[in-house]
Amino acid sequence: MLPAALAAVLACAGCGSDFGGGLLVAPSSSPPAASDDTAFPCDVYAVLETNCAPCHSGNMYVVPLTTRDIWLAARSGGKSYGQYAAEQVAAEKMPPPTATTRPSAGDRALLVDWVAAGMPAGACGPLTPPRP
Repeated sequence: MLPAALAAVLACAGCGSDFGGGLLVAPSSSPPAASDDTAFPCDVYAVLETNCAPCHSGNMYVVPLTTRDIWLAARSGGKSYGQYAAEQVAAEKMPPPTATTRPSAGDRALLVDWVAAGMPAGACGPLTPPRP
């Protein structure tokens, strides 16, 4: 049992939380195309894929933030998941200070501005799930 628990912890290392995080699949030269309104603008996709997907696109959290539909969905407190995430990013609470990657001020502003604009759809997505 101990080896399995250790393997689970090591597989999740890097997200800056007590539980760690996942690894992304090797990035391709271009993000996956999407043909519906669930996709992200490509610049937003790049920020999310680099800074959020390692922890928020697998099964580490109850709500994986993999598609625009999830970002638009209502959560408790009358806000969408996107609004809540933008607040956390603007306050520099997410990604946590111990995360492997942290967005630049420009990347934070891009994400916050996208949410403030109503999270319009784009041509890239969904986020890449971490390797099992």
